[in-house]
Amino acid sequence: MQTVTTLPVSGYRGIWGENLNPEIVKNLTRAFGMFIQKRNGNKILIGRDARTSGEEILGIIADNLRKMGFDVTDAGIVPTPTILFLVKKDGFDGALIATASHNPKEYNGIKFVTGRGLFTTENEGQEIISYLGKEIKNDFKEGFYKKEKDLWKKHIEHIVSCVDKEKIRAKNFHVVIDAINSTGAVVDPYFFELLGVNATIINKIPDGNFAHMPEPLPENLSQLEEKVRELGANIGFAQDPDADRLVICNEKGEVISEEYTLTLGLLGILTENIGDIVINLSTSSVNEIVAKDFGSKTYRSKVGEGNVVEMMHQVGAIAGGEGGGGFIYPKMNEARDSLAGMAMILSLLEKKGGEISKIVESLPKIVMVKKKIPKIKNMENIEDTLKEAFPEALQDNRDGIRSDFKDGSWISIRASNTEPILRIMAEAKTKEEAVGLVNRVENAISTDS
Repeated sequence: MQTVTTLPVSGYRGIWGENLNPEIVKNLTRAFGMFIQKRNGNKILIGRDARTSGEEILGIIADNLRKMGFDVTDAGIVPTPTILFLVKKDGFDGALIATASHNPKEYNGIKFVTGRGLFTTENEGQEIISYLGKEIKNDFKEGFYKKEKDLWKKHIEHIVSCVDKEKIRAKNFHVVIDAINSTGAVVDPYFFELLGVNATIINKIPDGNFAHMPEPLPENLSQLEEKVRELGANIGFAQDPDADRLVICNEKGEVISEEYTLTLGLLGILTENIGDIVINLSTSSVNEIVAKDFGSKTYRSKVGEGNVVEMMHQVGAIAGGEGGGGFIYPKMNEARDSLAGMAMILSLLEKKGGEISKIVESLPKIVMVKKKIPKIKNMENIEDTLKEAFPEALQDNRDGIRSDFKDGSWISIRASNTEPILRIMAEAKTKEEAVGLVNRVENAISTDS
């Protein structure tokens, strides 16, 4: 057996057939089953994104859960936020999702969901790891299995009920959405139908054969840009394969930074309801500035949806999210949810009138630069190295190292939870300043290693 020794906040990912295989899926499923049994749970919900390996993985998951005595409901190909919503709404004791989110198509993974409808925390992940290899009793009565293909509609109907769909319908919006041949292709047609929005969906066959690299970044979304320009659409949207992340294309056919998804969603909320927000340590300060304009306080958590949501609970935040296109509005769903993001941004566009590009132009002008580099050998020395490189900065080491400067600029470096890389993010008033901060980090690391 290949040993799994640690879990990111929400689960495990790997390349199918290499560092993720049937044996690992079986053992992680059984460990999660023991975790749920410790909490006297019996009902498990499962679902997946549209990756070609997903059907086999979900079959292994279902088979092993039933043998442990669990009653298993299979929601099929559905968004990750749909599973989280349904666990809470329908009283499941937990869920397993076969997905690798935004990773390339050769990847897959398993996300673990507790009976609270939330991803497992770091401590819960380590508890699951502790059950690997433990003997399981064989006296269980085998549980039942059922498939419910339309369960996801409850999620969509709830989101639409949270906005004024008649006012949105009256605007006669035309949107283009890139569903990346995955879960969005299943739910988007119904979502836009209920909203009364004219939607053109591209990459709409949910077969897992992604039409481009699946991470919704500007460099991967030229097809969306072209279609928005061709049709003269009001706005374009792009989802990742499990539809928790959302990126926006303006009416000019220009994909805007993924950091602005959360900002626009928060603007839509705070225009009507004032409250504090939570963002992670690597998310743009634009959100903090916008929240401050409404008299709201911003709290920062470690990276990871589970960490953001946990802090939202602690501080009683009205909303929150992550800068990679992750919008969280508990009134709609207590999870990063591209459907919630689209509903709220269309509601904002209806209220503001005009064009999405003008709303973005009205936001504070800050530039973020992101870079990925391979992990280095001397990871344990990074904190001291960056303290020496930035003696004038205030350091935060809760999640990698973040250095904040008096002029409001900042830089962070942290190991990815999902790839063998380091992520460097810098934000400043100009691109030149942000690039300069990234270069200072790279020079400091290369000198030290």
